[in-house]
This record gives sequence, structure tokens and C-alpha cells, in this order.
Amino acid sequence: MKSFFWAISLLMGGVAFAQQDLQDQINQLKAELEHLKRAPMDVPPHRETENPIHKKFNVFFNFQSSFDAVTPKNGETELGFKARQLRLEIRGDINERIFYRFRHRLNRTNEAASLDNLSRATDIMYAGFRFNDKFSLTLGKMCQAWGGFEFDLNPMNIYEYSDMVDNMDNFMLGGMLTFSPNKNHEFNFQITDVHNKSFADTYGTVPNVQASKAPLTYIFNWNGNFFRNNLLQTRWAIGFQNEAKNHTNAMYTFGTKLNFSKFQVFLDYMNADEELDRLKYTPLSNSQVLKNVTYDTFILKAEYQPIEKINIFVKGMYETAKNSIVNNERTSLGYYTGVEYLPFKDQDLRFFLAYIGRESEIKNGLKDCSNLNCHDIESSFIKSEQFKMSRSKTQTVSIFSKICYISIFII
Repeated sequence: MKSFFWAISLLMGGVAFAQQDLQDQINQLKAELEHLKRAPMDVPPHRETENPIHKKFNVFFNFQSSFDAVTPKNGETELGFKARQLRLEIRGDINERIFYRFRHRLNRTNEAASLDNLSRATDIMYAGFRFNDKFSLTLGKMCQAWGGFEFDLNPMNIYEYSDMVDNMDNFMLGGMLTFSPNKNHEFNFQITDVHNKSFADTYGTVPNVQASKAPLTYIFNWNGNFFRNNLLQTRWAIGFQNEAKNHTNAMYTFGTKLNFSKFQVFLDYMNADEELDRLKYTPLSNSQVLKNVTYDTFILKAEYQPIEKINIFVKGMYETAKNSIVNNERTSLGYYTGVEYLPFKDQDLRFFLAYIGRESEIKNGLKDCSNLNCHDIESSFIKSEQFKMSRSKTQTVSIFSKICYISIFII
């Protein structure tokens, strides 16, 4: 009987110790969960003006549409609705070190390009790794790290691009090393393909020009913030593109911005010196492959918020494109002004009304220029004006789903 009593006592004591041990583990897990909830998660550096990401799976739906009234010079006004942007984006942090981003245009063809074998509808598809709080590495298809604030803006917030940015092909497969010495400065060194398509598909057959064995682009970029509340910001970059054997293009892009409490203004200067014509918007670019073309762009934009939900903006663009050999020149002027209404503080939904004007002066020598002495320069003047009114502009939705995150990560 005594032995039975001791056995029961030992059993009850063992159960009590097991229960206490289990309770201790539960309490420890609760404490760790509370710590994770309170701990801020590092976010991947991103160039668009959106809220930081603190979740593993985030979905953004970007849509911009407008009702346009377009009046060419000496022409009749044309009316119509147009969807300018339709993009699906997914991004987030796998953990404190690994991040990813995917963005796809739903209004573009899904046909694969001949060089990188990816659809040009896919703007971005990369994964990144943070070595520490100063260095990170990004690999995949990404936006090239050119400077300038027009280039840096979310496309949803642009009503009319400059000729240079509009003709740039800048979503490429490659890699980027980022160095952030502190929270105010970021330096990027990037190497990407020079094109999505092969040389033959891009230029065709060009006399005395051979495809490069290393068709790559090299870009060095600096994003800086100065003074309190980022009063002064910079988006500067220089880059070189191996377009063909012994033909290297250079591009210099500099953007500087001032931020006051209710007023912001930026100035961009972009220059492209192209040994082989890549941008292709001189008067003769559509009829032949040109060499030694120079493009220059100046952009000035100002914004003012008289009250919290109203943004008034004005923008001007002056651009030149010329080729000295064939006396091939184009000078253009662009301008627009308008007002935006943002009804929600925490949701980027905008209604806008904008007036847009574009003018261009074209000069080209159409005679035989084999002796480099062209005459009989023809000149034309083109002007068009647009009046826009939009019912909706940008709508971004963020969704958190742990199950979806796990599925996408495994795939």
C-alpha cells in the first residue's frame, strides 16, 4: 500500500512538473511573439514615393485613366477615354535580409524579348539580399538607376513625359550593389543588359557596325538628402552603354529638388551622347540608323498645396536632338499645368484636371549627304494641345497574406 502511495505521488509530481514546463514554453513563445510585433522590420530601398513596406506580402494595383480632348494645330478636337497605366505589383520582405519585388503591366504584350527572354510587360522581377544595414545586393530584372526626378517618380503621377524619358528603354536584367553609409545617402553601382532584344532585332543590319560581345550598361547613381525634412534632394547618375563594337553611348542625368512644407520644385538635366542612335527621336531616326547623336533635356516642375487635399502643379520641358553630320535637328517645348484632389490621407487616389501643350520645330536635310555638305534644309512646325479631365488616377491597395507569401516564395 505504501509503495502504491509513493507511485501515485511520483506520477502526480511528474505531471505537475510537465505542466509547469509546458506553461513555461508557452509563456516564452508569447514573449517572443510580442517582441516580434514591437520590433520594426527593415525595409528594402525603393525609389518611388510610396509608404514603406513592413509586410512579407504586399499587393499594389496601379491604374491611371483619363478623358482626353486633343486639339492638333489646324485640326479638329478629338475626344475619348484612355487607360494610360495598368500595373500589378507584388513586393515585400521574406525576412530581415531577403526582399523581393514584381511588377507587371496588364496592358502590354507578353511576348518574350530575344535577348533576355522575358516579356517587356514585366517591368520588375528581382530578389535582394541585405548583407548589413549599409550594403545590399539586388539581382533580376529592374529599373536602371538613372538620375532625375521625372525618371524617379511613380509613373501614375506623370501626365506627360519628356521626350527623353518617354523614349528610354530602362527595364533590364542585371544586378545592383547598394551602399547606404547613413539614412540620408545611397550609392548604387549597377550592371545590366543594354537592351531586352538582340542587336539584330534592335538595329537590323548596320554597315561597318558589329554587335558587341558584352552588350552591357554600367551606371553609378547617387541619391542624397540634405538638411532638416529633406529640404534638398539629389538624384544624380552617369552611365555608359556598349551598344555595339567600338560604339559606346554615355548618359548624364542630374536631378535636384527643394522641399518646403507646402511647396516643392525640381530641376532635371539629362544629356545623352550616342555614338549609335539609341533614343531615336531625331527627324531622321525612323528612316535610318544614325551615329553621333546628341540629346539634351531640361525639366522644371513646381507643386503647391494651398490646403491639405489640393495639389496645384506646373511643369515645363525644353529638349533638343541633333546630328551634326546630316544637319538633323529637333527642338521641342512641352508644358502642362493642373490641379489634383486627394480625398484620402492614407490612400493614393487622385482626381485631376490638366492642360497639356507640346510644340516642336524640325529641321532635316533630305538630300544626299554622302559628302557631308547638306543643303536645302526643310523646316516644319508642329503644335498640339491637350485638355484632360480624369475621373480616377492612381489607386494602390496593400494586402497582407501569409499563405500567398509562402506559395510565391516556394514557386
